[in-house]
Amino acid sequence: MIPALRLSDIWRMIQYELSQLQDNPPWLDVLRAYSEAAPNEEGWLTRVSGVEGIEDEDLPRIHGKLIAFGFLDFQLADRHEGVFYQLTSLGRQGLIRLRDNADDSEDATAEELAESDEIVDEIAVDEEVAEDAAAVAPG
Repeated sequence: MIPALRLSDIWRMIQYELSQLQDNPPWLDVLRAYSEAAPNEEGWLTRVSGVEGIEDEDLPRIHGKLIAFGFLDFQLADRHEGVFYQLTSLGRQGLIRLRDNADDSEDATAEELAESDEIVDEIAVDEEVAEDAAAVAPG
């Protein structure tokens, strides 16, 4: 039987991921570029290019890190359209929580903080589901 993760464990993982984002400013710049782009009708974005201060040859590596850490999601389209991207809830939370590093004079709005708190609520629900599954699993 796989033990269920405690909320505190999940919170520590999220904090680690956010610290990685904070320690790598180019990652944050790429996330900001996605947050400022206009999505298609399905909510997906085309790949950003030409991010100020980031060499084009560094973008593939940064995209890979953002996907690996859960800040960006991707969808493979057909070979004519390529790959589409989308900020994940963790990516949005990272932008909100780390925004103060970029602009200390601006506070997060109540709406942004509420959205950030929704992430914690989603994790708590996931933890409850995992505990319920563990309780009924044969073992």
